[in-house]
Amino acid sequence: MENSWIANTVAIVTGGASGIGQAIAVQAAKKGAIAVIADIDEDNGLKTAVEIEAAGGKAHYIHTDVTSPESILNLLAEAKKLGAIKFLANSAGLQTYGTVESTSEDDWDRTMNVNLKSMFLVSKQLVPAIRHNGGGGIVHISSIQGMRCQKNVLAYATAKGAVISMTRSMGLDHAAEGIYVNCICPGSIDTPLLRYGAGQHGPVEEVLEKWGNHHPIGRIGTAEEIAKTVLFLWGPNSNFIIGQAIVADGGLGSIIL
Repeated sequence: MENSWIANTVAIVTGGASGIGQAIAVQAAKKGAIAVIADIDEDNGLKTAVEIEAAGGKAHYIHTDVTSPESILNLLAEAKKLGAIKFLANSAGLQTYGTVESTSEDDWDRTMNVNLKSMFLVSKQLVPAIRHNGGGGIVHISSIQGMRCQKNVLAYATAKGAVISMTRSMGLDHAAEGIYVNCICPGSIDTPLLRYGAGQHGPVEEVLEKWGNHHPIGRIGTAEEIAKTVLFLWGPNSNFIIGQAIVADGGLGSIIL
């Protein structure tokens, strides 16, 4: 593992058992951090921790329901035992579909709780810990759909747009404390969540190729590419970037349709 600015610090990743969150945990551990995988998916969370350690990194899985304040308090208590908490990636999320008419109130609430409120709840507990440890970095995973939108994703796009506003506010509130808060707005990224969505439209590989062709770069992105962007935003070379929505979408959001 590298000797770096992140070495031996605790980096907490919500949704770290799969997809973008898993890639963030892997990249953090490669840089020498103690990666904390906070996820409700125990099987994949434990598997990810084992794989990181087998590769020579440090990782711990902590069962966490990011919609539960009690579960988040347990995450904080357990993570403090591992070392100085300095970095957080809020990556837990889910995809829902529907218009204002077809979206049920339950689906609206579930989407807001997982994709938006969870980031508030986790940050509320971890900001004081990061401040206590001399500052650090927080990155929320939003979406290009927080800026641009497709049809039939009302609740999802609304939550992701709100994440961008929350990022701006948190960035202003905590910059002087040495806590640098930003978010990333990915385009289509090859994750289990995207593959689930693709399956709603036809054969998965064919749909992913079609979606990739919509991106000017000619393909969908990888979770590792987003993870490396998170590490950059956590790191010392980005400390003048405050409260920003960093678009990593292969050019998708720049297209005029």
